[in-house]
Amino acid sequence: MYKLLFFLKKTNDEQILNHFQNFTLKYLCELAAKEVKPGKVESSLLLDHKYMYFCELETSSKEEMDKKLNSPAGKELSKHLAELANHSTIIFVDYNEQI
Repeated sequence: MYKLLFFLKKTNDEQILNHFQNFTLKYLCELAAKEVKPGKVESSLLLDHKYMYFCELETSSKEEMDKKLNSPAGKELSKHLAELANHSTIIFVDYNEQI
């Protein structure tokens, strides 16, 4: 299993929130081929940044994720994530790697 984890930093900026709702979620849903619902982050006390929302995209492997991110919807998502770079944190997690 391979995941893209997306965290939106806490903000009151309506433009950032609208961008997240209208573009980030749209392209995550398109790549997932299902509805992606953001979770509200209730606590991030030990982190340097405070977060509002979290959502994820899951695939079976890194190769499948790469394929999705190189698709037209994936390229659009990457473009919009770049616009939110100062307002988000993105983490990739590979569950197939052994310790």
